[in-house]
Amino acid sequence: MGPSFVIERLEFQRGDVWYARHFRGLATFLVGHSKAGKSTALEALLYPLGLLTATVMPEVRSCAYVRLVFRIAGTRWQATRSGSNPRARVSLKNLDDKDDIGHLLPVTSTKPGETTAGAFVQDLLGLPAAVRGATRVGLDDFYGTVMALRQNTIASEFLGGGKDEARILALEVLLGLWNEDLAGLEKNASEATSRYRAARSGLAAFKKLRDSGALADPASVRATYEQKQREHRAATERWQQADAALKTAIGEAGRLVALHKAAEAERRRTARQVVAAHGRLNGATADHARAEGQLAELLKPRAQDCTCCGQPLPEREPGLCRQCGRPYEGAADQREQQVAAARAKVERLRLKLRSLEEAALSAAAEAAKADTAAADALAARDAYDEGHLQPARTAAQQAEKEAHGLSRDVAQLKERLDSADYIRAQEKAIQTAKEQMEAAQAARDAAVTAHDVRRKEVTARWSEFFLARLQQINPDAETAFIDPSGFTTRVKERHTADKTFAESSVAGSPKVATNVALLLALRDLGRVDPAVRVPPLLIIDSPLAGLGAQGLDHATGLRLIDTLIDIADDASPDGYACQVIAATNDPLPRPYSGVREIRIDTDNRFFDHAPRRDR
Repeated sequence: MGPSFVIERLEFQRGDVWYARHFRGLATFLVGHSKAGKSTALEALLYPLGLLTATVMPEVRSCAYVRLVFRIAGTRWQATRSGSNPRARVSLKNLDDKDDIGHLLPVTSTKPGETTAGAFVQDLLGLPAAVRGATRVGLDDFYGTVMALRQNTIASEFLGGGKDEARILALEVLLGLWNEDLAGLEKNASEATSRYRAARSGLAAFKKLRDSGALADPASVRATYEQKQREHRAATERWQQADAALKTAIGEAGRLVALHKAAEAERRRTARQVVAAHGRLNGATADHARAEGQLAELLKPRAQDCTCCGQPLPEREPGLCRQCGRPYEGAADQREQQVAAARAKVERLRLKLRSLEEAALSAAAEAAKADTAAADALAARDAYDEGHLQPARTAAQQAEKEAHGLSRDVAQLKERLDSADYIRAQEKAIQTAKEQMEAAQAARDAAVTAHDVRRKEVTARWSEFFLARLQQINPDAETAFIDPSGFTTRVKERHTADKTFAESSVAGSPKVATNVALLLALRDLGRVDPAVRVPPLLIIDSPLAGLGAQGLDHATGLRLIDTLIDIADDASPDGYACQVIAATNDPLPRPYSGVREIRIDTDNRFFDHAPRRDR
């Protein structure tokens, strides 16, 4: 038997108030009519442990937190989980250890190696995390297989339904039949067999190609391979030489481009100088023309008019003012000075104009020279690009393409050459794979033989307990058998044919009795076989559904209740009995010692009308 698992109370917080439902004693029945909320209570019971398959009903989602206080092997624990957010982390704390700060664990693992809340509880129960192929069993699988029977499956599905692979693996773990070493031997034997078959298949396919003529003669392939290798080496050398010539040509082309850029820059500079020289020459020409016009005016002065009446002034004697007629001194000298100054200015501007004309001619000559140099540099660049750079690039590309093509040919011939020697190497690989397969199968078979003996012994003993428990519920049961491979059941009643679980009635007492009796027998087996690690806790939702309340069904229902209460009286190895928590529509027919009933209905619901938690 596994360590004891006893639930003390379920607590839940609504608003700022904590409420609690206590499960005193080892047998508790939730009593209430249909739709009173019994299934909701039982689904929420182990929800705080981090289960993924628990149904989160509205009554649970309305709780800020749901907390379970329980004992495993005598140690008190509490598990707290958010009611509104099922994905929130679960808080687990050891109440007997004052120094324990608790564990805040995720519901599902998000990082490699991260422990979930369900895995933590599963470890407390001593149940390993078994894996077989793609099937992995966790706390939810143990819960849905042997710890709880739900209302929607108890009368129609074998041990809660679910996938057969997970159910079989979970029962193997509980019965102590799952062996990690054996699982490794089975995996090793399977992989060795796959390698052997793959090697044989590959060799057969190769021989088929060879016989069809699709594969060439090995000697011919080797000669072609060596010839291609020589051609590839020669092509590689040509490629390297062409690449070196291309790099030289690229360097020379770069030099010519730089020369052209410099010549073009000089051409643009001299062109700007020509434009500036012509601008200065034009300005000087205009200044010289104005100076000559001023000099001509001084040499041939125009007739002057009177500043008062505007009429032409009469001619006067030299030395007399033409306007007032009075004599004045220095008149001739002033005119000569003005004429001399105008002539000097004209001469100075003429000399400047000549200088600027020479500068403009020089700038034009320099610009023409720079333009010729730029054109020559461009022509040299283009000619080198066309005559040397492009041919060198084309030659390098062709050499590279040829070398790569020969490289592919060499690689393909190497594969064909390798395949020519394939048969001999593959035959050795097949022999090695066969020896490994036979050794792996021998090791597996030896372990399986010993395992099968143990498996048959365990299921035979389990079948005995199964028949005894089934006869407690249904005295007409004559034989009961549990299949060692898939743990399916076959039951025969007096005066009826032998039937499997699936052949029983769709929703009647045979399936309910079979499921309940099988779980009770598993706990009976755990008390006599230390290797069986089944948790003593048993949650059953409406085991009397489909049994009726009159005649034979009524008697069967009473025996079923007596059987459930009976197993709650049997102590587990660490001193605690199997705790049974069940739901029924009707009150128990009579008082039972140590059995508690929690009455719930629409006016006294499990969550809505729970008492406040004791301080």
